[in-house]
This record gives sequence, structure tokens and C-alpha cells, in this order.
Amino acid sequence: MKVLIVLYSKLLQDKNLKERLLEKVSVLKKLIGPDSLYASITSEMKELIDLLPDLVFIRNDRGSFVYGLYKGLRKLRGNDVLILDGGKDFDVEKIREFVSKRRKNAVHIVENMWKGIALLRLVDLDYFIRTLEAFLSYEDISFLSIVEKLKEDYGIEYEIC
Repeated sequence: MKVLIVLYSKLLQDKNLKERLLEKVSVLKKLIGPDSLYASITSEMKELIDLLPDLVFIRNDRGSFVYGLYKGLRKLRGNDVLILDGGKDFDVEKIREFVSKRRKNAVHIVENMWKGIALLRLVDLDYFIRTLEAFLSYEDISFLSIVEKLKEDYGIEYEIC
């Protein structure tokens, strides 16, 4: 399993982004291991490369969440992928729960809102990437819209956690 932390231009407004990211990466290193951590970043976030040398970085040229997710998932083909929205906080127990759900697609949803954590199985990853390609021109499309389109087009189910 690989972990993809998606960072995008809107997060540059967050003054505590670096501290929160350091905390997240520290937890993920313990749970998943340092060799499985990836982050898609914009060109304005180059200082993160020195700050977090254990991560593998993927360029998010457009600066949007969808494009960063797309580029990251294309890079991580061949693996189950745990997706984390870099702008949302997460609970360590929730990450443990998702890690234990290997071989299931899962999305963390509370009150019809995506809470920034999703797990995609290797077998469904190419379908998810194809679905994302249809949304690349959208700036503010919700993750749930993408997942619903995936379900509609390909019949791929996901567990709500």
C-alpha cells in the first residue's frame, strides 16, 4: 500500500500547513513506513522537499486537488493507494481503520461530506484514473462526485467509513 498526500494551491493560505504536515507525516511513517509516502505538490511548495525528505514528491502543475490526485495516482499505478487530502485533519485511529481495510475501496464520509481519507484498490485504480480524466478541467469538484461517477460508469462500489 502507498499513501498519497494531495497538496494544492488553496492550501498555501494555511499558515500552519508545514506544522500540520510534519505531524501527519510523522504518524504515517510509524503506521505505514517511510518508503510508501508520496505527496503531490505545487511549484510554490518546493520548501517542503527539504522539510520532508522522506517523501517522494510528484508535481501538481495546475495546483488543483483533482490534478494533484490524478498525477499522483498515475504515478502509483500497481498499488493500493490511501489518499489523504493535505488540507484536512485526520484521526490516527481512522487511518488505522483504513489501513486494515486492505482490498476494499473505502471513503471517509460524515454527513455527506468527504473527510479527506479514501482507500482505492489496485484492481480499480485504472478506472478511477479514467474517471478523473473527465474532471481535470474542473477546479472545485468534490471527491464524492468523482466517486459517484466511478460507481455510475463502472459499477465500482466503495464502503463508507
